[in-house]
Amino acid sequence: MNLSKTKFQIISAVLSLSVAALAKAAVDNRYEAVTGDPAPINPESDDATFAKVLLYTSITAAVGISVKLLVRKFLTKQWKKMDGELPEHIS
Repeated sequence: MNLSKTKFQIISAVLSLSVAALAKAAVDNRYEAVTGDPAPINPESDDATFAKVLLYTSITAAVGISVKLLVRKFLTKQWKKMDGELPEHIS
């Protein structure tokens, strides 16, 4: 199989989007379990205080970015093991 730069970028993008969606779902689930309230998805809602929205958004962003970085690092490591061609900004 030809492991080209383009294939790496496509796989990386698909994995990043998938992992971000899973991370958001996990944060939503944990937020509801810990607080007993639904996640403040709509900041304009009367139930969503500024503090709750800020907390939820910060946690979601931190978890999402961390997981995407770990997946990207793992993908890059595995791609190199299989002698795949990496984009210039990564190699």
